[in-house]
Amino acid sequence: MTGRPYLSMIQRSVEAEGITFEAITPDYVYRVSCGGQSFVMVDAETGLNNSASAMLALSKSLTYDVLHAAGVPAVEHRYLANPNSRFSRSDDYQVAESCFRSFGQQVVLKQDDGAQGRHVYRIHTLAELTNTLDSLFALQLNAAVGPYYEAELEYRIVTFNHEARVILGKRRGASWKHNLINGAVAVVIEDEAKHKALAELAAQASRAMGLAFCSIDILETGQGLLVIEVNPKVMLDEYCKQNPQRIPELAALYREVLLQRFGQLGGL
Repeated sequence: MTGRPYLSMIQRSVEAEGITFEAITPDYVYRVSCGGQSFVMVDAETGLNNSASAMLALSKSLTYDVLHAAGVPAVEHRYLANPNSRFSRSDDYQVAESCFRSFGQQVVLKQDDGAQGRHVYRIHTLAELTNTLDSLFALQLNAAVGPYYEAELEYRIVTFNHEARVILGKRRGASWKHNLINGAVAVVIEDEAKHKALAELAAQASRAMGLAFCSIDILETGQGLLVIEVNPKVMLDEYCKQNPQRIPELAALYREVLLQRFGQLGGL
């Protein structure tokens, strides 16, 4: 059994079904077995999503492209390839500058496949844009640029089979970012109309991306609710720390997810 509380919750959720976890890399990689069937689980990734959809969701710009093509309202992200990428273009700096101007000279520049708020920067000037892009490219990272929206709350919705199962708000703290790990606070969404609208948009996004189990981050903007990113791996460890009373509900959800995973393998 893992020493990580979040993974421990996942593992304990299916003890009664006889599903076991054998450590390959302790606290990270496990062989999950039931009867004669098994699969390898990396971190909290259950393998329920197909690989192409999961790869798409790792890219902020590709996620936007897919959602936009499907008519799902989303925050625009433009891809900027680092110079050593085989997808690099000679005009990436010009593209970034054009976006800066068209987005009202308030943009967010980030690692295209980043997570947890790492390498995410709010940009106010062209010089800052160029210098920050230089820094990202120096790390051999690809970037994405999009408009900045002022928002006290960001919403996270966990969908399973395109149905919203967990809906929470993330109220920012001292930072302009909404990451719980960086000081934002999870809040309950009590407005029923807002709850319904968030659930419907998240379901549209998960269908467009082809993800059976994922979390959708949504901003409320002057243009309405917009998807900002899609996460193919559902990580709510900080949420569990702040809301331990919700752990049984989340454990029950993971039980359903893992049972469906083994159903795919023909093991249940």
